[in-house]
Amino acid sequence: MLTSLNNPNVKRLVRYRDNRTRRKAKRVIVDGWRETTQAFDAGLKLHGIYTNDNQLPECFRNLGREQVIMVNDAVMEKIAYGQSARGVVAEFESPKWGLEQLTLPDDGIVLVLDQFEKPGNVGAAFRCADAAGVDAVLLCDSLADRFNPNAIRSSLGAVFQVPSATVSEIEAREFLKRQNFKLFAARVESSCELWSSNLRGPVALIIGNEAKGLDARWRSSGRSPVNGIRIPMHGAIDSLNASVSASLLIYEARRQRASVS
Repeated sequence: MLTSLNNPNVKRLVRYRDNRTRRKAKRVIVDGWRETTQAFDAGLKLHGIYTNDNQLPECFRNLGREQVIMVNDAVMEKIAYGQSARGVVAEFESPKWGLEQLTLPDDGIVLVLDQFEKPGNVGAAFRCADAAGVDAVLLCDSLADRFNPNAIRSSLGAVFQVPSATVSEIEAREFLKRQNFKLFAARVESSCELWSSNLRGPVALIIGNEAKGLDARWRSSGRSPVNGIRIPMHGAIDSLNASVSASLLIYEARRQRASVS
């Protein structure tokens, strides 16, 4: 059992709580058995599971002692993220997931998260995307990392299950154009309500930054037209949380497909 807080592995895991350090080392740190299982099932390369729980999930019971390291409560509290330990901290190699790995169906739904700043919103959007069967999530010029511990936790591990890529706006536009996707951008000033928009066929649903929305980004150009759509608002507030907006757009696109079939 690992008991020393001065152990090199413990110190390394603590350093990886710093996002810049973790990204430079190309590592993903996961808290919780559900999220760890999702990452493992998605094929991420495992470097180690650190746990004070003797009851391992079935999929980890055949791993060797070099990959499953038992720790005491003090070590678990030291390496855990947030206010409370969740029984396991796992270290994975960061996957090389980009546009090249995305395969989209002819009537696919892509969610574009443009310049998101809050990892919790990224995770919540991934959770909805997984529930609604979205085919891919593009993080466009994102300030938040999809593998940030808060994103992983708020997604319940869905960041490992929904195909995704981190790209620039130009890269996203070119990719979606090649795939013949229609672009729909959520804008409070749009005259076209969500319920009146035809979201059938291959569509990309674009949600803007939590504070300023899309602003001047994702406007129509001669090469890639963008349709503005608006979620009707009947109260004093003119906008919703970014992940809630994403949920509404995704499920309306899914509802329209169901009504056709």
